Amino acid sequence: MLGLKRLLLMGLVLLLVFVLSGCGSKESEGDKVSPGEGQPVVTQPESPPQEEQGELNPLTGEKVTRTGKLVAVMVDNLPAARPQTGLIDADVVYEIEAEGQIARFMALFYGEPPENVGPVRSARPYYMALAKEWDAYYAHVGGSDDAFAKVKEWKIRDVDDTRGHPGFWVDNTRKRPNSTYLNLDKALSNKPENGSFKDWQFVDPPGGAPDYRQIRIRYLDNRVKYVFDEGQQAYLRYIFDEPHTDRETKEQIAVRNVIIQYARHRNLNDALKHIDVEVIGEGPAEYFLGGKYMRGTWKKKDLNAHTQFLAEDGTPVKLVRGNTYIQVVRSPAMVEKDN
Repeated sequence: MLGLKRLLLMGLVLLLVFVLSGCGSKESEGDKVSPGEGQPVVTQPESPPQEEQGELNPLTGEKVTRTGKLVAVMVDNLPAARPQTGLIDADVVYEIEAEGQIARFMALFYGEPPENVGPVRSARPYYMALAKEWDAYYAHVGGSDDAFAKVKEWKIRDVDDTRGHPGFWVDNTRKRPNSTYLNLDKALSNKPENGSFKDWQFVDPPGGAPDYRQIRIRYLDNRVKYVFDEGQQAYLRYIFDEPHTDRETKEQIAVRNVIIQYARHRNLNDALKHIDVEVIGEGPAEYFLGGKYMRGTWKKKDLNAHTQFLAEDGTPVKLVRGNTYIQVVRSPAMVEKDN
């Protein structure tokens, strides 16, 4: 009897264990747990935005993949010289009168310079004074007697075709004096590093409609016009209402910043009707910066000093990232702006 009771008790214990284990193994549909549920969710941090690769070009505020030695090249602007080669790649371009009110360019190249530039023309002291403040190599084909004298006096980094410097070559499809070009690599390959860079401040294009859609500048030998393009946030350049294009790429020159620098011009009364332009000193200025307009002043205290471009309150203007054309003119009568 006792044995029977023990057997019954063992049976009940086994049944109870079976029932309990079965209940623990069953789940209702609502109790089912998805893989990983109930565990902390790990969120991958967002990748930081990729920075634009390259070196910052202090003349434009943009990143570039390649820089060269800083060179200022005298570029002709007579009708027979157009379209020019390389102006479209210049970081900063000055346009100033030469003798007879014929405008000529001095183009500065540093970031991603082109292979060739031209046609190259002769030197003038006031262009040299601007090249000096940048500590740029100054490339030209001859020059006035005063310019030759100033090369030594001012210790200009001279690159002159008439003195046998390498890199100059003649394009036989054009007539002299509009046929000499400069290969920048060959001209500067053995030159030491150089450059005195300004502490220009740059901002992104402001966007939107411009304050003035057109700027017109009247030189004796040409008529310059800039028309603002909202898509590019830049001023498209024209000469006599025709697009000012690059000879190699056929593309129209677009400019982010246009500076009007008013300076005194003096006739030197020599046989060749040379002039002097007072780029050392100070005077009024107007700024067209990515569509925005302001007035101000410019100052250059001596030969080696950087030209300062200032707003009306005396603070440095902030340029829009990109290239800059500096139009040096005699008076406000030469400049018109409208929409």
